[in-house]
Amino acid sequence: MAAVVYWRDSWDLALKEAREQNRPLVLEFYLEGCPHCLRLHQETHADEKVAAALNTRFVPVRLEGRSHMDLVKKFNVPGAPTTIIFSSDGTELHRFAGFLPPVQYLQELEKYG
Repeated sequence: MAAVVYWRDSWDLALKEAREQNRPLVLEFYLEGCPHCLRLHQETHADEKVAAALNTRFVPVRLEGRSHMDLVKKFNVPGAPTTIIFSSDGTELHRFAGFLPPVQYLQELEKYG
């Protein structure tokens, strides 16, 4: 059975939560119908270690890009999937694009949380 990430669906509420809990945020932009986005979600996010890291050390937010064009433009997101890691105050720390398998995804997360 796949692990579950408790994704938030509101940037503003997630940022508020991150500030209150002093935890970094992981913001994932995806597009419906994007094969790399689907693979990232089904393989990497469903990995037990990835899900545990996202749920316990970060405030995870996953947003569909077309539905959140204001944030896509604000954060200058060139494509999907794009993962951006922010400090608890909303300062961008790091970003990576495309599909990463679980081991590599975890390596990126471990640098910041």
